[in-house]
Parts: sequence; structure tokens; C-alpha cells
Amino acid sequence: MAALDKQPENLNYLSPLGFRFLLDRTPTTSYFVQASNIPGVVLGDYSEETPLVSLPYPGDKIRFSPLTITFRVDEDMTNYQELFDWMMGLGYPESTDQRAALVNQARGTNLANPGASDAVYSDGNLVIMTSAQNPNVRISFRDMFPIDLSTLQFDTTAQDVNYLEATATFRYSLYTIDLI
Repeated sequence: MAALDKQPENLNYLSPLGFRFLLDRTPTTSYFVQASNIPGVVLGDYSEETPLVSLPYPGDKIRFSPLTITFRVDEDMTNYQELFDWMMGLGYPESTDQRAALVNQARGTNLANPGASDAVYSDGNLVIMTSAQNPNVRISFRDMFPIDLSTLQFDTTAQDVNYLEATATFRYSLYTIDLI
């Protein structure tokens, strides 16, 4: 059968509005997520030189772009502080006790592997909804950790109340895409 003879089973377009982001380590942040992305994937390549032309071949290393989420900051800044404390524990700018506290706190919440030495990581899921708002696709991120947390800009000259949003950027080891 020729490719032109095949029809897709689902003719609905993917909506950018129907999603939910879940991050195991920061449940309050997950609740307020306003935007997320599916990161890009780059497969390295190499070339074999011949007298006439360079022949390209696929490489064997995958590079994943960072994951970025945007979330509304709650009035008590609980969700912002979840990420801030996680980053402070990873970087331990004041003392090595900050890292130990992070690991001990994480071990209590890592139900899948409570004694894991990599308890400073978290798994996350981006659940994409159908046009009827039913879960359809799950993007699972493994071993996530934050690498950037945006500034919060306060401004008394604003005409309307624009609630503060923050952006967090994560690195991770791998992501998979599964139909639910």
C-alpha cells in the first residue's frame, strides 16, 4: 500500500491548552504550572570522507534539550521555595549540611526507592489531554533536577494586577513518550 493511500486514525489537532505537569518532588509547583514544553532531541552524526563527497551517518549519542516550565507563584511562595530549596541543596552555597538535608528530606518522599543515593533527583510527567480533556499521552522524565529558577519582578507601577510567574529549567537523563 502506498503512503498516499493511508489515512490517519485520529484527525484532531494537538491543542496547546490541554496538559498537566506533575513533578514528584514539588507537588505545590505542579498545581500552578501554566506552560511547559516537550524538549527537543538531537542525534549526533558523523561523516566519512571520500574523495568526492562526505557521507553522513547517524551517531550514537542523543542530546536532550532542557525542560522548561512556567508557573504562577502562590501568595506564600511555597511553590517557588520548593524549587529554591532544592537548588540550594544541590549547590550547598553555605555548607555541606545543605546537601545532606536535601538527601534526607528526599529519601522520605522517594517511595519507589527510599534509600537511593540519587534521592536528589525527581521524576516528572507531562500528561497531554485529548480534545475532550482526557489523558492521552504521557511524557515521562527521569532523574530531573533544576538548573535555573527565574527572577520574580515586583512592580508598583503596573496598571493591573499581573500575578507573578516564574520559570524553572530542568535537566534530566531521559524522557519517553507513551500513549495512555
